Amino acid sequence: MAYIIKNGMVEHNGVFLEAEHLFKLGRISANSDGVEVGLVISKRPAQIHFKFETEPAPNFVLFFRGKPLDKEQTHSLVKYGYFISDGKRVHFVSSRINEHLAIAFGDLPLPKLMRLLRSLHLEALIDEFPAHLIEMLRDNQKKQAHHEKLFVQSLYPYQEEGVNWLSFCAENGVGTILADDMGLGKTAQVIALCCDVLEKNPNSKILIVVPNPLLDNWVREFQFFAPSIVPYLHYGKHRRGVASAFDEHNVVVTPYTTMSSDITMFEDMYFDLALFDEASMLKNPKSSRSLSARRLNVGVTVAMSGTPVENSLMDAWALTDLVFEGFLGAQDSFKSRYVHSDLSETLNKNLEELESSLRQITLRRMKKDVLEQLPEKLDIHTAVSMGEVEKAQYESLIDEMQRDNQNGGGGILPLINKLQQFTAHPALIDPTIPNDVRSLIKHSAKFELLMIQLDKIVQAGEKVIIFATFQKAIDLIQGAIRERYGILPGVIDGRTPNDERQPLIDTFSSSKGFDVLLLHPRTAGMGLNITAATNVIHYCRQWNPALEEQATARAWRNGQKFIVNVYYMYYAGTIEEKIDERIRLKQQLSERVVSVTDDKETDKQIMLEYLETLGL
Repeated sequence: MAYIIKNGMVEHNGVFLEAEHLFKLGRISANSDGVEVGLVISKRPAQIHFKFETEPAPNFVLFFRGKPLDKEQTHSLVKYGYFISDGKRVHFVSSRINEHLAIAFGDLPLPKLMRLLRSLHLEALIDEFPAHLIEMLRDNQKKQAHHEKLFVQSLYPYQEEGVNWLSFCAENGVGTILADDMGLGKTAQVIALCCDVLEKNPNSKILIVVPNPLLDNWVREFQFFAPSIVPYLHYGKHRRGVASAFDEHNVVVTPYTTMSSDITMFEDMYFDLALFDEASMLKNPKSSRSLSARRLNVGVTVAMSGTPVENSLMDAWALTDLVFEGFLGAQDSFKSRYVHSDLSETLNKNLEELESSLRQITLRRMKKDVLEQLPEKLDIHTAVSMGEVEKAQYESLIDEMQRDNQNGGGGILPLINKLQQFTAHPALIDPTIPNDVRSLIKHSAKFELLMIQLDKIVQAGEKVIIFATFQKAIDLIQGAIRERYGILPGVIDGRTPNDERQPLIDTFSSSKGFDVLLLHPRTAGMGLNITAATNVIHYCRQWNPALEEQATARAWRNGQKFIVNVYYMYYAGTIEEKIDERIRLKQQLSERVVSVTDDKETDKQIMLEYLETLGL
């Protein structure tokens, strides 16, 4: 018998045979712990039957008429495009299928399986991306995260599910994107993942890359969630070589800037796990930090981003390709398929397909999805790390205070006020600093963090009220928001006439989507109803917790139908951290004894206590 393959058809003795006349095969199916789900290859004379076994890794098996192909048959199929069954040749007429089989033959780790199935789907060799296959494998390996020994805090049920999901992916070598909504505790989940990795292998090495302002905050988060894990902070001019630091530490925390500048050292090391916080900073695949991130030698990569797609679908490609290289194909083919498609029907179908693929490596829960598990108000305290120049300037102010005290000067409290102005922004005491956004970010790590947080709120289309103590700080923030986002926030402080305040709130409340209202805590911290805001940012901290509680109550009050995120920003190791500590202590006392009063004498007493810590 002479079989000739032409244009995807099989010719026998001059007659083209239709697929159904050539042979009939069963459906594609996956069998995992006795559960079978089927798929069908579209319009092809040959169909593949999959069988997956989860231990030790998913295994790829070919079946013909319900019988598995042996090793010789499979090799023959891969090499020649046919195999022998009952003394007859059975041909595969798709050379592309043969190419895929060559990749897939033998044990098939989960990442290769996912690439194979996605590639088969994109080439119309299977009708739909078999998302349920991956989900089925995950379901069969639930509850595999082990972090109880190192992780000392409790997680919400949805966070436990997230840790199990991350653990499954890490165990199988699959990079992931943790894209939970703002305030749902991505940091807690990835620290639990670190604990899981270290409990399974105490010699594991973990790299965490973060924006500069969040360095100290990550150290504090480990102290809270997993105090026995002491990260090494690789940052600044006095940093040690990473290799020597790893002799003492399993976890290294470094900023994006340092990762890029030290990449020749980092790329010589192997990391079992790499975490990228605020991973939207890597959305430009051609940027120096993105290129550096891709040079790292990593087992599993996890990107953390509440806004995985900010401006374009290319953001999704960039993050996905970082954590799972090649999963969405080459950049150009991705553009042509999802970004530059002209036919709306085709584009919608493609986007549905993309969404199905992304769900396999992206975990995204919104607050509304886990509403019953959450409190009505989420307090998020962030310790901000000063840049080296900023820190030197702050220490210079401390030296000035000490000299003034030694000389018998009476200006200590004004200098305390100067410290608070500086922590709001150095521009409050240095008029030479330009007021454009780039300059303001350059000179203040806390201002940079504020812009990062506002970027997320913009992406979510939510409203935010920002409390700041100093009028100049309010003006700087207002100007920066106007430049960066194209809106002019309303301001309510001592300069705002009484008859203009409610109209500003009404305008803010009735506007659609993202909007900002800037408030002074003493002027606008009481009596106002601003439940349209679901985010509150305390940019300048108050000595007395009553002021902050009253200010927060502008949004978190009767009539609020949504969860409110309350962000507290303070500089680590400065007067602001002292304020934060005192506020938390006084809040604990107030819950046990009496409510805290808004008393300026109390504020003054706390200030004097802080001076004692400085030796003044």
